[in-house]
Amino acid sequence: MKIFVTGIGVVSAIGVNAEENLRSLKSRTTGIGKSSVYNLMLGEVLLSNEQIIQMLNLPNEDFSRTTLLGLLAAKEAWGNNKHPGKIRSGLISSTSVGGLDRTEKYYFETQKDKSSNSHKLMTHDNGRTTERIAFELGISGYVDTISTPVHREQMQLCKAPASLQPINLTG
Repeated sequence: MKIFVTGIGVVSAIGVNAEENLRSLKSRTTGIGKSSVYNLMLGEVLLSNEQIIQMLNLPNEDFSRTTLLGLLAAKEAWGNNKHPGKIRSGLISSTSVGGLDRTEKYYFETQKDKSSNSHKLMTHDNGRTTERIAFELGISGYVDTISTPVHREQMQLCKAPASLQPINLTG
């Protein structure tokens, strides 16, 4: 079996695409700085959710930040590829955060006005992020999510070949 990597997409505190990230790495530019929200030093993507929604031409929905950042990287990697139905493709995504930003928002809103916006909790699941990215890219084959903060990229690469094995549907 052959596996082809057809694109690269990267979003991080040092760039919002692969070219910016490479340039930052070569120039030893750090993405660590004081948070715009918290009194912490951290790596932060300095685009708002609204800016990312506009960049991706998405409907103005209540996306989790994880979904938006993942979709930005995935669309860069996917490029102008079209998904012909005869080619089997899949998506393996990884995240350690899921929709935590939605959960935080829900928690603080509930504390303030005691109302329930529990639909925001539905975006917390890491799989939900992967499913939305796959939907936006038109991928309906194998879709999987790896949820771990440790060496997740390496785990994705190890898992990919096994997930693309031919499936015998005849029994």
